[in-house]
Amino acid sequence: MGMTTYAELLAQATAHLREGSTTLRGDRFWTPDEALDAIGDFHGLLDAIASHGRRLLRPAQLGRLGLTRHRDGLPPVERASIDLITRLEALTGDARPHPSQVRLGTTPWARSALALRAAADLVGTHFSTDGRPRSPDAAAATTASFDAGLVDLGHLAVAALAHEGPLALRAIQAGVPRTIVTRQLPGFEALADAARELSTQGAGRPETLLNSLGQTQLRVRTDDPAAELSDRMVRLRQGVWSLIADHADVLPSLRLTAGLGVAVHAHAAALHGGDLTAPDGAGPTGPGALVAHGRAWQRLHHALSQFAVLAPPAASVRADAVAAARLLSELVPLDAPRDRARTATVDRHVGAALNGAVQVMADIAVHEGAAFDRLSRAGLLHIPARALPRDLVTDHPDVAAARLNGRTVPAPNEILRAVATMYAEVAAHPIGVPAPRPSDHRALRSQVEPLSIS
Repeated sequence: MGMTTYAELLAQATAHLREGSTTLRGDRFWTPDEALDAIGDFHGLLDAIASHGRRLLRPAQLGRLGLTRHRDGLPPVERASIDLITRLEALTGDARPHPSQVRLGTTPWARSALALRAAADLVGTHFSTDGRPRSPDAAAATTASFDAGLVDLGHLAVAALAHEGPLALRAIQAGVPRTIVTRQLPGFEALADAARELSTQGAGRPETLLNSLGQTQLRVRTDDPAAELSDRMVRLRQGVWSLIADHADVLPSLRLTAGLGVAVHAHAAALHGGDLTAPDGAGPTGPGALVAHGRAWQRLHHALSQFAVLAPPAASVRADAVAAARLLSELVPLDAPRDRARTATVDRHVGAALNGAVQVMADIAVHEGAAFDRLSRAGLLHIPARALPRDLVTDHPDVAAARLNGRTVPAPNEILRAVATMYAEVAAHPIGVPAPRPSDHRALRSQVEPLSIS
């Protein structure tokens, strides 16, 4: 979605490590100081690996005691990780910041360490100090996710430690006394064995959910509408996720984003040539599925509009939802023919942004469903008695009296269950959405603008 991710930072760390390997094979150090700087930065990289491992261990160990204390039954990945980390820390020392961080490092080892520390800090923004999630991505991460990340770190450590011998040789060639080189690079066979042990504990990268972690506080890019839409949608997902634990009346925010769900799917369908006036069931995949999914969001928005609200939408949610609706209209107007002059590159750029918005709306639906469930269980959802169907009123005498007096009543279980079912429907990606219930076949076009900002 146009932001720096955990996977990208690890890729940078690996690329710089590869650069360091190439430099050692093809060039020499010209002075002893240059060689000693490289050795110091190499130690800094090993320290960054240890710090990164601690960062990944912390959320996975929530509720466990200590890191170095012996405990029976530790998972193999955790046991191997602790062994490697404690060995690395014994080598690099406990000075904080590490001496390599005090000066401006210019070697590939320093750049690799910087990227690795940035990746650790990125993970840290998603979790509190006691390991609690602070973002929807963090909430989805499991112990298996961190185990896979630790296995990846083991592979990186194996690659880094393999450079000890060549680095020592180049330092001696540059005139660094052998005693100093031996003291700084004493032979890392035990460390390499510990790294290999960790790297063989699992498949690693294919299993991890950490790769997609991005910035939790995203600065919105406003120089490109498609990029801005992507950034707004990511921030909106974060904002909606926070509603799950919000003790205020969040129903207006849920209703607002349901309206945006209608708009996202209508504009995405229009981009792909969909007919917004087509009857339901016009296509189980492609534009037809987007139209059907937009109508499912429309039914949800209508259902949420029945409930009485006590407050306006959350300011952050409203700002991003309104901006996203505006951007959708700019990128793919519903009342204008398709612009044939657009280049294929622009279409792909806009299409990627809208396809991403569709996926984000599915994520938002999951978090909204959880927030709605909280409101439902807490008995915070009320509905004007006059808005209830007659069959429900006749089954509940107290509701009938409230209807005559114009009062609100707690939402009946039948209404709450129906809305929960709608959330389950919109939480599925349109490609796999079930056939929607029959409707009046009205076009989405007239509904999109008012729903997206109400």
